[in-house]
Amino acid sequence: MNMNKMGKLVLSALSVFGIAACAAGSADEALVLGESQEALIAGSGFFGSDTLKSAMDAAVAASLVPGLTYLGSGTGNGEKCMRGTVPGVTWGGVTYCNGVKQQTMAPMSRDFTSCQPGDKSNRVAKDAVAVWTKSTQAATNATSAKVKGAFCGDGTGSAASCALTDTWGEFTTGSSSSASALKLYRRDDASGTTDAFKSFTGCATFCSSVKVVVDDSTAGPRLSTDAAGTSSLVGAGKPCLSSDSVTQCLGKVAASDATVVAYAGLDAGTAGAKTLTVNGTAPTTANVRSGAYSFSRYLYLNEGNGTRAPAEQDFLDWAFGVNDPADAAAFEDTLVNAGFVACTDPSSSPRTPLNCGAGLCP
Repeated sequence: MNMNKMGKLVLSALSVFGIAACAAGSADEALVLGESQEALIAGSGFFGSDTLKSAMDAAVAASLVPGLTYLGSGTGNGEKCMRGTVPGVTWGGVTYCNGVKQQTMAPMSRDFTSCQPGDKSNRVAKDAVAVWTKSTQAATNATSAKVKGAFCGDGTGSAASCALTDTWGEFTTGSSSSASALKLYRRDDASGTTDAFKSFTGCATFCSSVKVVVDDSTAGPRLSTDAAGTSSLVGAGKPCLSSDSVTQCLGKVAASDATVVAYAGLDAGTAGAKTLTVNGTAPTTANVRSGAYSFSRYLYLNEGNGTRAPAEQDFLDWAFGVNDPADAAAFEDTLVNAGFVACTDPSSSPRTPLNCGAGLCP
């Protein structure tokens, strides 16, 4: 969600509770919102994986559950709001979930960091943390060691170690221009994709040259160095739209420049972009499903504890086929249509949707 969408939700919620919109950021009124809205942000929204943004938008629409708005913005934000973590999540100029749980479900591109009583990990599909560049870039492969070297050097992000892999010639063979400097882009630290990337590569701190793309409730995707409410990635002659998720924007940034390398989930796929193979293996459906692609991971629709809003329960019942098994297949279809990989081939008979095994929290 971007532009003024969240602001409109907030103002609507404030009018319902008789709270002056001009004071929406105060701690007291944020607490009133948190306690009064049955666990949902501004009455309808919930945070979670940006990677899953387009899939979850489609799933919310397919579920026909009224009163739900998927905000995305990052797995870490979804987990924060299931925990009521302090500090909370600032979105649209308002801080939510600051010591107050405001949702009990979250789509996540990684599992919970730890389990609490009542938590449930629900694996729903598989994905790849893909390495994206422009389709006209002649290079086709990078080793996992070189991916690490480019983004974080020896893992510490030190200038000396990052300098060893900062050109295409140092990064891989057969590139369009070996002397060209790498232009590196990544998700922010609220992202489950960043968590997964760190786990796969051993990165602890990124190189200073790596540009961070974040979500902005007004501007859409922007660089972390852009002023809030503005974006150097959106507008005439720029690669992204204000309505793009950060994941989609990263794919478009990669498609715009053959010197760019970005990591993002499979939902970043767009015309003009391609994925590099990693250690000679491509992130195909078969390779991601089997785990042969070394940066493969599960995707989740996780449940936290606390009082669940009726709309949350209705959506979970639909997604997991509680009332009709066909609903679970419909949910899986929204994931597959967004480019993700069903854990069991949907063409198998009988079909077993969401057959992904157990996660961290039973």
